[in-house]
Amino acid sequence: MAFGYERSSSNGRECFACRTHDLSLSQSQSEAIKGIVGQNFSILTGGPGCGKTTITNIIVKFLESQHKKVYLSAPTGRAAQRMSDIIGNDAKTIHRLLEWQAGTFKKNEQFPLDTDYLIVDECSMLDTTLAASLLKAVPNKCQVLFIGDPDQLPSVGAGNVLKDIINSNRVPCFQLKEIFRQAKHSQIINFAHQINVGKSPQIESPFKRPKIWQDKSDCMFIDTDEATKEQLRFINKVKKIHNITTTDLEKSISTENSPFTFRTNENIHPYETEFSIPIKFSHVNISHLTNSKNNIEELLAVLKKVHPWSSLHYGLSAIDIMIKLYSEWIPKYFNNCEIQILTPMTRGSLGTINLNQTIQNDLNPFSKDKNQIIIGNKYFRQGDRVIHRRNNYELGVFNGDIGIIKEINSEDLSCIISFFPDNREVRYAKDDIVELDLAYAITIHKSQGSEFEIVIIPIFTQHYNMLYRNLIYTGLTRAKRLAVFVGSRRALAMAVNNQDTTLRQTALKELIQN
Repeated sequence: MAFGYERSSSNGRECFACRTHDLSLSQSQSEAIKGIVGQNFSILTGGPGCGKTTITNIIVKFLESQHKKVYLSAPTGRAAQRMSDIIGNDAKTIHRLLEWQAGTFKKNEQFPLDTDYLIVDECSMLDTTLAASLLKAVPNKCQVLFIGDPDQLPSVGAGNVLKDIINSNRVPCFQLKEIFRQAKHSQIINFAHQINVGKSPQIESPFKRPKIWQDKSDCMFIDTDEATKEQLRFINKVKKIHNITTTDLEKSISTENSPFTFRTNENIHPYETEFSIPIKFSHVNISHLTNSKNNIEELLAVLKKVHPWSSLHYGLSAIDIMIKLYSEWIPKYFNNCEIQILTPMTRGSLGTINLNQTIQNDLNPFSKDKNQIIIGNKYFRQGDRVIHRRNNYELGVFNGDIGIIKEINSEDLSCIISFFPDNREVRYAKDDIVELDLAYAITIHKSQGSEFEIVIIPIFTQHYNMLYRNLIYTGLTRAKRLAVFVGSRRALAMAVNNQDTTLRQTALKELIQN
């Protein structure tokens, strides 16, 4: 296969065309390709829509035309599968590439990989231990390319490998900044770049402009609120006092005694009726609150301001919105699409635990005709979306793999799960099922290295200790066709303006420099 560049002019600027695949490349892309293929070890970085995939594809084809043996790898199964789909070559997880067996990797310094060129994607996920094992298995003759976005969340494990290598200034780093024409039409990509530079995006609401659904916009914001713990305590306190005083008054009226006689049998509630309204709730109309008939009315009564497009005006809470998006609204406009809720936290009303139980009960409730397995306080039913929580090399399933329960055997408490994206089926014995969680909602950290057709991101001030720019940036860039924020624009602004300044204590940069 012939491969070459030819210089041409487009709209008054220089660009390069790859004759083999009829691709038009910018000067920065062309320079990156030429630089990378000439380096023993290099890094390719850039945000979404900047052409990292295009460059990777061309590099692979070029190397193959030179009869080079190329290995493709990524930290997670979904990332490896995406690499395979786009490039057309087999890509493996790092664990499979290094042949993990009996608690160790078979590939190492003594038994290195048999390849001329190694390309590793999603390197922001690499922790120190895995990166060390990988590089130990690289033969001296092999060239290495790390690809990743250092602005995403760092690895769950120890270290900050990609950023440390870049900051060492000892490894050639090729950074792509230009957003290309096709990507410029994507609001997901444009909003992600705005967030990455600290600018809060102006995202449209379907309650303000309902036609946004028909327009197939790829990003929207549904304004809503959820009561905080402090608000709930205030509501419960007011309601409790109101119930106590109302009950006592009804009792006194219903008796035949004169209201001026001593009521020696009356219940005494020490301190319960002594209540001063906190300053932050001084705006609350207590009469409206005590007469509220449901949770929505209670929340409306205590909120100082309600967004004009808030779902509360339609009688829908944040949880109601999440359910309707997942089970009704999105399926109506996007047929047969994988929907994933990505939330900052596990705890709270909008954390993974509560959201998974809520979505499961609405979408896949208990039925006598449907088998289920109960493990502790977890209920797994046929048709449930589940995630594997740790690497299991015997099953060939790894941390973060997501699938659907196809069959459940209630006699031996086993099940068969079909995993995305290749639909491979794995049988789980009873002892293996403890490694599963429901996956209608997962944390943004768990989503690293994955892409989903449609993503729903709840963002509220109750998540304040997790609201960081790189968290929201990572969550948004997981979406391919549609991203829906649900919550408070104030919370989004807090996250965009809040950079995670926590420094990981590593010595990798200094070791590379010295």
